[in-house]
Amino acid sequence: MAINLRTAFFVFLTLLVAFVLYLERAILSPFVLAIIFAYIFNPVINFFNRYIKLPRSLSIVIIYFLLLFLLISLGVNITKQVTNESSELKGFINGIPEASENQINNLPSWIKPAAQETFAFIEKPKAISSNSVFTFFPKAFTTVIGFFIFLFAGFYFLKDGELMTKKFLESIPSKYINDIDLLFSRISNVLGGYLRGQILMIFLISSVLYLALTIIGVRFALILSIFSGFVEIVPIIGPIFAGAIGVLITFSSSHLAFGLGPLQGAIVVALIYFIVRQVQDYFVAPAVMGRIVRLHPLIILFAVLAGQHMWGILGVILAVPIAGVIRILLEFSLEKINKSEK
Repeated sequence: MAINLRTAFFVFLTLLVAFVLYLERAILSPFVLAIIFAYIFNPVINFFNRYIKLPRSLSIVIIYFLLLFLLISLGVNITKQVTNESSELKGFINGIPEASENQINNLPSWIKPAAQETFAFIEKPKAISSNSVFTFFPKAFTTVIGFFIFLFAGFYFLKDGELMTKKFLESIPSKYINDIDLLFSRISNVLGGYLRGQILMIFLISSVLYLALTIIGVRFALILSIFSGFVEIVPIIGPIFAGAIGVLITFSSSHLAFGLGPLQGAIVVALIYFIVRQVQDYFVAPAVMGRIVRLHPLIILFAVLAGQHMWGILGVILAVPIAGVIRILLEFSLEKINKSEK
């Protein structure tokens, strides 16, 4: 198969851009987060632009102000509780070994050795600390410069994203435009649907867990529910980790509602996390996410681990949608190969 000069040029340019992005991956976080932000809110901007007839720039400014107002409102209402719970959590974590030892002594003899080994393992490496909750979030949000780069890049991705795509399509030979346009449409649907679905899932999981944990009387219910909601973006591993922390804190607590003891409370919390997970997997996720990425759990697990190894927490967040995009590219390529062989 002959490769013309134009095709060779685009292949070389693609490889060069990929190489440069790999070399400069340390500074890409604000831009990647801005692209995610643009994917999530682009339908809102399109609605303002097409149906209310507002200019895109004005629509973006309105969205920014609305989000700022929402963040300030939420901050006023929950920051005090989060701050108080964070302060209490630090002291609580330091007292977990002693509290756990007292609770383990009350366990049946057949389960006591396994519980002692588990808590010895947790205590030795200091697996849980008060800082671990907060270091989960991307570094771009922890610096003023990164935050402003994110806002600036997000504004232009929302304002000119469709124009950028159009310019790119114009540079492609006419005989490939329909195929590339179809491919872009599929990828955009997967990425946009996945990201917007994840935002909704985080909100639903956090809200349900906060209500359930508060009713039972679990300490630090707000922090636990928010943390559990956000780790939903880490498939398989995240929910298990969040549930384990919730069970550990409940097991080390006292004064639970309904006269529950620590062991009974821990079992109830484990059941709550299990039920929430099952409802999400079999009812909510299919309706909200629509099985968008259509990937086997083993592929998802591998993608998450590979993403974490290559790009840290941001790689974990992007692993599943990128794997979904790779699936689309492979399916599209196979479709073209099968058609050419007929």
